[in-house]
Amino acid sequence: MGNSLIRCLLLPIMLFDLACQPDHKDYEQREMPPNMLLIVSEDHGPHLSCYGDTIISTPHLDQIAQEGVLFENAYVAQSVCSPSRSSILTGLYPHQNGQLGLATQGYHMLSDVENIYSLLKEVGYQTGMIGKLHVNPESSFPIDYHPITASNFSKKELGRYAAYADTMMRTSEKPFFLMVNLPEAHYPWQNSVDGYPEDPILPEDVTPFAYIGFDNERIRNVTASYYNCLLRLDKCIGELMEALEHSGKEENTLVIYLSDHGDEMARGKFDVYEASTKVPFLVKWPGKIKPGRSSGALISSVDIVPTILDVVGLTIPEKVSGKSLIPLFEDTETDFREYLFTEYNCDPILYFPRRAVRDHQYKLIYSLLQDRKNESALAYTENRSEALDGSPTREEIESAPDSIQEVYSRWINSPEIQLFDLINDPWEFRDLADDTAYVEVKERLLQALKQWQEATDDPLRDNLKLEQLSQEHDTVYSYGFKDDWEYPRYLYHSQ
Repeated sequence: MGNSLIRCLLLPIMLFDLACQPDHKDYEQREMPPNMLLIVSEDHGPHLSCYGDTIISTPHLDQIAQEGVLFENAYVAQSVCSPSRSSILTGLYPHQNGQLGLATQGYHMLSDVENIYSLLKEVGYQTGMIGKLHVNPESSFPIDYHPITASNFSKKELGRYAAYADTMMRTSEKPFFLMVNLPEAHYPWQNSVDGYPEDPILPEDVTPFAYIGFDNERIRNVTASYYNCLLRLDKCIGELMEALEHSGKEENTLVIYLSDHGDEMARGKFDVYEASTKVPFLVKWPGKIKPGRSSGALISSVDIVPTILDVVGLTIPEKVSGKSLIPLFEDTETDFREYLFTEYNCDPILYFPRRAVRDHQYKLIYSLLQDRKNESALAYTENRSEALDGSPTREEIESAPDSIQEVYSRWINSPEIQLFDLINDPWEFRDLADDTAYVEVKERLLQALKQWQEATDDPLRDNLKLEQLSQEHDTVYSYGFKDDWEYPRYLYHSQ
């Protein structure tokens, strides 16, 4: 597992020695374990120029790609902020760590789940976070330096993120782990904040994202605002990279960048479609990763924790679900993963748990409930809030071509199984589940999904537990919040 890289790193025990050294030599004169800079943006797919988007230019993110590896098929575990971040920080799927929904709605991880902060803190790392944590309980994360804790969805004073990062990176006497959580492109989408971008993208400059299947003035307005958020994001990335260079520690720092999930638009956030869970994912590590490469390997956000542990030389706990990406740092074409899995679990209002599996061509979506409509789809198509304006309304859908009406009908009234050919149908418009030519593909993927549920001890594979979870959510539907969820008791029997 990347032994040729790890042999050049210090053993974990030496981290303790470094932390105790009284001789404060210049950083460059010491052999130090690698630093970690993990950058997470919000609510957007790979709409960056390094991924081929032609509407905007994102030179600073492109630069990371040019200096490292761009992953073409990267996914987060769940397309909601808190569950996604819990997987990023634990290497476990949300159904394993217990963070089934948003922290602001009372969902929380189980008490015995380890995370990358506690693991690195134990071996002498200085830990930091800039921006929101948004995972419960916060007390599980030993963060030494946390100067910005708010979500900052107003996107004000974004220069503070790089300034605080600069302080930590320059002054840390220990190897550091720093996670920077940037608020772009979370709703509300501002076309200009603090004068940036100076030349905002206009609605007439854009075409709505193809997976939506619609083009109208409202959706163009949302799309343009998304792009303006991404322009500000790229500026923030440039400032962070400048701070890293200024620290003198760039050559010994592993940089990982990704979004926490896909766009908050139709068939995006709160679901398991490609627009929901497929994200940009860039990694650079000077001297360890050959620059300017791309990889088509199927990778997941659960791979981040095992990668970091592997880089440091720590044993990866057996219960961690992800895999170290180090083999892909050495050979981007290595056969890394046959199947990749994503999920959607809980929300007091948008409750419709799903599971999905894909291989290098096909994807199967499994809806766990057949006694209700997809609440996420209903919320979008009924435009229940301005945040969901990136979706066609019911009236607009009714006037669409039959093929698009079918797409949205399947979203709202989701069958138990859907099957898509991602090579020939990347936006999942044509469901092949009932096509007899794909029976073997469907059965193979369904079997892989069931094996994954068994291997990861997915509690929702148990019909009784699923029924209990549904009943609990049905009781809180009307007000959408609960701070004393019972699910940890009956799903995990641990609390």
